[in-house]
Amino acid sequence: MDPGNPPSPGDPAFLSDDDIRLRLDFLDLGSADRDRLLQLWDVVQASESANIDRFYAQVGAFAETGAYIRDWQQLQRLHHAQKRYSRDLFTAHVDRQYVENRWRIGAVHHRIGLEPHWYLAGCSTLLTAIMDSLQPLLREDPEFHAQALKSTIKRLFFDIGVVMDAYVSADRKALSDSTASLRESESLLSEAHDLAQLARWELLLPEGRLHCCARAREMLRTEDLRECGGYEHLRRWVHPLDRPALDAAFATAVASGIAYDVRYRVEGDGHPPRMLRERGRALADVHGHGKRVVGTIQDISRQVSQLSRIEQLALYDDLTELPNRAHFYAELERLITDAAASGRVFSVLFIDLDEFKDINDTKGHTTGDAVLVEIGRRLRDELDTGQHVARLGGDEFVVLAPDTRAKAAQAIARRLNDAITQPMTIGGTVFGLKASIGISVYPQDGASSELLLRNADTAMYEAKRSRLTVGTYHPDMSARLERRVQLADRLERALRDGSLELHYQPQVAIADGRLVGAEALLRWRDAVLGQVSPDEFVPLAEHRGLIQPLGRWVIATACAQLRAWDAAGLSLPGRLAINLSPRQFDDPEMAGLLIEQIAAAGLQPQRFDLELTESGLMADPDASLATLSELKSAGFSLSLDDFGMGYSSLAHLKGFPLNRLKLDRTFVRGMLEHRHDYAIVVATIAMARSLDLQLTAEGVESAAQADVLLSLGCGQAQGFLFDAALSPADFAARWLMPARAQDGQPSSVNA
Repeated sequence: MDPGNPPSPGDPAFLSDDDIRLRLDFLDLGSADRDRLLQLWDVVQASESANIDRFYAQVGAFAETGAYIRDWQQLQRLHHAQKRYSRDLFTAHVDRQYVENRWRIGAVHHRIGLEPHWYLAGCSTLLTAIMDSLQPLLREDPEFHAQALKSTIKRLFFDIGVVMDAYVSADRKALSDSTASLRESESLLSEAHDLAQLARWELLLPEGRLHCCARAREMLRTEDLRECGGYEHLRRWVHPLDRPALDAAFATAVASGIAYDVRYRVEGDGHPPRMLRERGRALADVHGHGKRVVGTIQDISRQVSQLSRIEQLALYDDLTELPNRAHFYAELERLITDAAASGRVFSVLFIDLDEFKDINDTKGHTTGDAVLVEIGRRLRDELDTGQHVARLGGDEFVVLAPDTRAKAAQAIARRLNDAITQPMTIGGTVFGLKASIGISVYPQDGASSELLLRNADTAMYEAKRSRLTVGTYHPDMSARLERRVQLADRLERALRDGSLELHYQPQVAIADGRLVGAEALLRWRDAVLGQVSPDEFVPLAEHRGLIQPLGRWVIATACAQLRAWDAAGLSLPGRLAINLSPRQFDDPEMAGLLIEQIAAAGLQPQRFDLELTESGLMADPDASLATLSELKSAGFSLSLDDFGMGYSSLAHLKGFPLNRLKLDRTFVRGMLEHRHDYAIVVATIAMARSLDLQLTAEGVESAAQADVLLSLGCGQAQGFLFDAALSPADFAARWLMPARAQDGQPSSVNA
């Protein structure tokens, strides 16, 4: 089946109106069911977002299904599509348009290669989430709950049936196309046999008389000879390099009567070269006085050319003409065998182009292909004799360097990277690419092809993560990778089972220790892994697409805590600061969703300070400005976190509607010992004053640091000098007072 043309509702296999009615009748899916489903929608939609997050967390947890979620933007599109489907499942009328939409779902799943059992498993996950949403209804009205659940199952199974029909239709079409292609090939093969026209010759011994048919004379460029020397005349245009093998085969046949089958080239003045196949046998003369050798010849030049092309396609990448994955593995296995026998070493270099997807997305795949061709040429030209480069697929290349240990392989990697990073002009656009390269060495990093390539790949990802360009494999890398996989699994569990916590660190006025706000900080103590640092699990959440549900959890938990303190008569002065991940800015609807979530909790944006990072804002300054303006207009305070660690210039800051700068703890920690850190602190305080921004210093750990900051004009701080991040109960006990006692009285400082 052509993947670009999935089965459509116009295909003969598509359901007719009579088929649709028959299925509805068989399922007993009628108007009463529709009425119940409409009533259910009012119940289900309250937990719709949580159910969808749960569904895609399950999808992303398995490699077989998570591989179809390539990036965060696609995950967002899938979220929106799932919302539409959930709404249609409960509210849409089952008509032809509804069935066509379900059919297209199956066609698309078939086209991208999703196996039916994964789709059915996804339906099970969806049904489980719906059933969980209906638990309150079970307690309130068990009878209606039972009937409504039946209606839901019947409707969902109707949808599943249509999707399975689309799968079956696509498979039948693919089988039909394959059968037609096979029949066509059989017909062509039959014609080829008819057109083969095997030519025949006969040589009589010992006199050497030669008889050739017309086609044989044309292929051999000879003529009938009835005198001695016929054999030499028969062979006069055979390529000199092929002549010895042909003579030996002929002599053996004459001596033993064994048939022979040889291939040889024929060349002649003014004629293109040909490849011939000759089969012959020596037979006794009918009178017993001598022998005759009979042979057939066939021009196989075209077949040889086609076989060469097939070999090219099988072993070489059609785009770059470099060896492909199959060729690479064959060469790697050969190297392993030779090295194991000789005790030699060699290196595998795994090369991945950084951000190559951006070229395809912005300039198109034609330009991307041209870039890959140029990269392939540069890599090939940079290698020494005996070294091999192959394209594994996409923007991944691999190099085999015989007799090379890690240090020499690193030198090769740096040379290859220099070649890659040289500017190239494609279609009038100048590109400056970067690459990440991982190295593994035989036998210390693996004795099998699979392990060597996997460890080189692991080293490449470590190089990409650490931005070091070249990484050499070390067993610790595999341990870190295994921990990341375990962390991702446990973090998804933590989002579901509630093992995450928010702690709160006070922000104080340095002069009198008065509480002026607090920062909510995420904490995770896992039952298996123990305490996990946010520096470790937050980047992982960003990479795995979990940061959006994690961010919503933080906002919901912070809102619930503020409401709990309010209900207890405790008041938090100032605002509660909440960190936003740069990845949350990838969602253009982030601001609106955040405002809605705060409002749904019964709180006002004026009670929150949103802490942002420079890297997050500068990824797309125009989009960031629009988002910040919306948040600022709603009433949020906006702080720039970790100031001094990123772009840090007036040119970048003056355009954003910020309220506060947060001086990074790195500079605070070193300002009393290092004059450069002190100078940065002084300059930052001056910058904040000139831009009319509040300033909070992070990481204040000593009274001396606090005194210097206060003398320089920084009035607010947070850090261990004042208090660590505390559980909600400890924070309330140590820092919060009843609301009526707040006026004019500083909070207790426990430092």
